[in-house]
Amino acid sequence: MKKYFCLLFFCVIFCFAPKAEAVDPATVTAAAPKAVELAGIWSPHAINALQSCGIGLMNIGRSAASILLLPTGLLQCTLGAPFGMFDDGVNNCIRGGCAPFELVYEVIILPVRLVSLGAVR
Repeated sequence: MKKYFCLLFFCVIFCFAPKAEAVDPATVTAAAPKAVELAGIWSPHAINALQSCGIGLMNIGRSAASILLLPTGLLQCTLGAPFGMFDDGVNNCIRGGCAPFELVYEVIILPVRLVSLGAVR
């Protein structure tokens, strides 16, 4: 058993050993002006993409919270019916029943929001 452990230990050490990689400072300083120029060109698009992604994440949270409307609506339809909550309960049941589908849609559309650079609102 000890022999297998030593073999496994040495295989892991030699196969997954970190490798040192470095970048020449002259390369970085030569590429810096072009990087600043590209950052100036792409920054409005990046800001639009982040705004669109934020809207998408907000919609995902809203639709995830809307799932809780189904049990709330069922309680309103049953226990709250004598107190005049039946109409609100039916509306909440319908909205809560549609919420999982909205959640799936919002999760699927989130990568599209990121790739489209803010074109999807």
